[in-house]
Amino acid sequence: MPAKRRRGGVLLGGLALAVVIALGVGAALRSGPADTTIDPGPAKTRIAGLANPGSRAPAFDLPKLFGTGRVSLAALRGRPVIVNFWASYCGACRSEFPVLADLAAHHRGDDLAVVGITFRDISSDSRDFARTNHATWTLADDENSDTVGRQYGVRSIPQTFFIDRDGVIRARSFGLPSRAALDAAIKRIAARS
Repeated sequence: MPAKRRRGGVLLGGLALAVVIALGVGAALRSGPADTTIDPGPAKTRIAGLANPGSRAPAFDLPKLFGTGRVSLAALRGRPVIVNFWASYCGACRSEFPVLADLAAHHRGDDLAVVGITFRDISSDSRDFARTNHATWTLADDENSDTVGRQYGVRSIPQTFFIDRDGVIRARSFGLPSRAALDAAIKRIAARS
């Protein structure tokens, strides 16, 4: 009988351990609702990064996702710029692309620049995703890297930075912001000093 009791104890212990692990993994995966607020300043920044509101936007010079040529922040100096980090594997990015398409179309005649930068994605997958989702704004390829993302302090996507005409980050958005929040951030970066 002691062998059966021991085997039953081992099985019960193993089952208890599996339940504890499952609960721990479930808690780790449940991060709650995404923070979709637009962060107006360093005091409210929830994710530490190098590029917080009020700081100068890090320079970048990347190849275009389609065709030849490069996309650089320096070439956009004097214009308000929205820099969005995205990837083809990102579910929230799929929801965000139609919003960005509408935004780019709405501001087509303005001097607002919308730049999407791939984040830890395979270039061919990024191109397929952008084609399928009818992306018409400027897209840059960080070439299956996160070099620029690291400079901006990006750890999760989608993430968007609102840069004013002087190259200063005025707001940072984690996740998909509402259209009203986007419009308010655009108004802030488009204002002339």
